[in-house]
Amino acid sequence: MKRLAIAAATALLALLYRFCRLFPVKRRVVCISRQSDDAPIDFLLLKEELSREEPPYRTVILANKLESPLRYVPVVAKQVFFMATSRAIILDSYCIAVSLLGKRIKAPVVQIWHALGNMKKFGYAALDTPEGHSSETARLMHMHEGYDAVAVSSLNFRDDLAAGFNVDPSIVFEAPLPRVDLLRDPQFRSEQRDAFLQDHPEMAGKKTIVYCPTFRKTPAPNEKEAMRSLLSAVDFDRFNFVYMPHPVSRQALDDPRIITATRSGADPLFAADYVITDYSTVMYEAGLMGVPVYLYAYDWDTYHEKRSFNINLARDVPTLFTNDAAAIATAIDLDQFDEQAFARFTESNIATLAGESATQHLTRRIIALAEEQPPR
Repeated sequence: MKRLAIAAATALLALLYRFCRLFPVKRRVVCISRQSDDAPIDFLLLKEELSREEPPYRTVILANKLESPLRYVPVVAKQVFFMATSRAIILDSYCIAVSLLGKRIKAPVVQIWHALGNMKKFGYAALDTPEGHSSETARLMHMHEGYDAVAVSSLNFRDDLAAGFNVDPSIVFEAPLPRVDLLRDPQFRSEQRDAFLQDHPEMAGKKTIVYCPTFRKTPAPNEKEAMRSLLSAVDFDRFNFVYMPHPVSRQALDDPRIITATRSGADPLFAADYVITDYSTVMYEAGLMGVPVYLYAYDWDTYHEKRSFNINLARDVPTLFTNDAAAIATAIDLDQFDEQAFARFTESNIATLAGESATQHLTRRIIALAEEQPPR
């Protein structure tokens, strides 16, 4: 039944795509995300840079979370129209329409993914694991098919991304995400910090800890206990505690002392004096800003069995890696963090480009793909 339903959906998408191809192809790029309902900052930066081209490229950003399959139908239809009438398609996540249409798509499809660097195995490299998808689902949905190019923050991860997307490594190219420019810009960081603190005046006079855990398909058995331990270890008289959940996570921390934030407004990460995470690539973002990072691996014993990694966190990341919340609180209190070692780790995993910004570099690569062939 599932196979027949997907085959019928694919046939309808193909028919819709052929109809939409009757409309003229415009000097336009379409960016598609299902990470959130807000336009991702990477897409906004690309849009601004593409508008500077001569002649300029128009950019359409379609950002919609998949909350309900029925309500997603018109979203997919809109995606197909812009895919059929644009010069290039940029993705930062899995896109159902792209995968099902595959090689029927005439415009080049560029997958830039949504995470800096790489850490955990995903996609095809994590099939049939508790945190991954099943082989049957991947095959039926043609998961991650149809890509013409894949961007990676450093060629250190080329083979890892190629395995995750099941693509030939030759189409993977080095291009850090545009947000790297903002993370490396002291003025922007200062403005964002001021904006976040202005939104939360109650934070004045204290240093700020931002907690950014990774997404888990199922909560860890000891999650509630671990969160109690973490909050008990924080001295709320001296520190603000900001919780920044993963964009698709449903985890909530119910404590009046906590500020729960998202990135829809001023990014709370820019207000951080310290970052606590676990297995998230947010560590690279913090590293680019020179913010101390500590890894709270409270469920490591079970999580590493569910999800394989491309790096050895305990060995390769030069910071505290522990399931002891009190140890992290002590490290923060004593400023125990090797800033230089962590900076070297970050720079080795996020490429530094000579002579152009990350946004300019990625834009240039996208335009080269878009202009390889004249619009049909």
